[in-house]
Amino acid sequence: VAILDKEWQDEVWADCSSADTTALGIALARSFSSSLDAVLKPFHPQEPTRNSSAESEDEDEDALEGMKEATSSAWQQLSQLSQVAQQRLQEVVRLNALGFYTHSEQLCHNSNFLPLTGSGLFALASGFNHSCEPSVQRYSIGDVTAFVTNQKVDAGTELCITYIESELLCAPKSLRSQSLNRDFSCSCRACGRADPVVLGGSRTFIRVDAQVQARLALLPPQERVEAIDAALEGQMDGEEAEEEQLELDEVDGGEDPQGPKTVLLGKDAQELRVVQAIAFMHLCRWEEALQNWRRLAAFTCHHCPPYDEALAVYATQAALCALEMKREDAPLYVNHLGRTTPLACERAHGATASMDSGLSSEVRLAVEAHRMAFGLECLTWRYQREVEESMVSKEVKEAFWSRKPSRSFIRL
Repeated sequence: VAILDKEWQDEVWADCSSADTTALGIALARSFSSSLDAVLKPFHPQEPTRNSSAESEDEDEDALEGMKEATSSAWQQLSQLSQVAQQRLQEVVRLNALGFYTHSEQLCHNSNFLPLTGSGLFALASGFNHSCEPSVQRYSIGDVTAFVTNQKVDAGTELCITYIESELLCAPKSLRSQSLNRDFSCSCRACGRADPVVLGGSRTFIRVDAQVQARLALLPPQERVEAIDAALEGQMDGEEAEEEQLELDEVDGGEDPQGPKTVLLGKDAQELRVVQAIAFMHLCRWEEALQNWRRLAAFTCHHCPPYDEALAVYATQAALCALEMKREDAPLYVNHLGRTTPLACERAHGATASMDSGLSSEVRLAVEAHRMAFGLECLTWRYQREVEESMVSKEVKEAFWSRKPSRSFIRL
């Protein structure tokens, strides 16, 4: 059972935090059948549980009431099911639904692929358990989702995905648990280790969500760069950032918690650096943009699961900036083979000259990251729009594709 977000976004309750699972639950009720009932029998939970995903206190009361009415109306049609059975199925949806997001890692996602975003219950895939060190990652094309191992896995080892954003997996355990918001406490290997840094007491976390990013994007590029520099130092205008007060686990011994009172998580720092890198590209400050993309890629390599999908887009944008820097140093032109190459190289080495090894490494990383996350064959198809909408010149876009290594180039 699946539903696209655009199918319910006009509902009065569309802005509620649990709107996606509510919509999926309504879709399940409307399409319920004996065959679906049989498929869902083994799903967790077997008995209704107390809903731990309580709505936020700042939720709109009219919207919440509309959500309850829509849910009640849909499930009342299933008179053959007891109230307990209906409650269990709604919990099955809440605890087992998976979102699907086409090309979600790409910068052009919202303007091109957002209509393909949705959520669903999968007969097999919804059975994946969570780990803060997942061995499987997933990507979607429409409502078809592929699951790919990101490391070697011994036979007989359980395959796990993450239920939270990969950038949050390096956050303190207490924050991971709050974000998880499920009916279990994670007991994976990562959660069994002590946090390297323990933040106790009350902390104010700067939360960089889609609305904050949109507000920043409205600023002129130079002001955007300056605002983000300040935010990365924990100083952000109240109108540009949302702050969230969280009570964290107290440090051992009951001592006064150490460290800054205002905290910017790695996930939110990543979001800010993406917006800043784009601003640098608007300003044609390619070297600074390149450094931002490299820093984003480095964080992903060190703090996210292996070959996280974001690495492919960061490496691609870094390669485009590096090519733009190269173009400004040595003008590019399309040679007789139809490939864009540096004019200086053409003169020195002939029509088959290639880019220097330093530049090639940027393209190689982009290709290798995509190969591990999504496969090599679909690289051009998946990233055609991403490269097309980049702010680099047409010559650089052509140069990027001409430098893309073939399958035989990469050690498989």
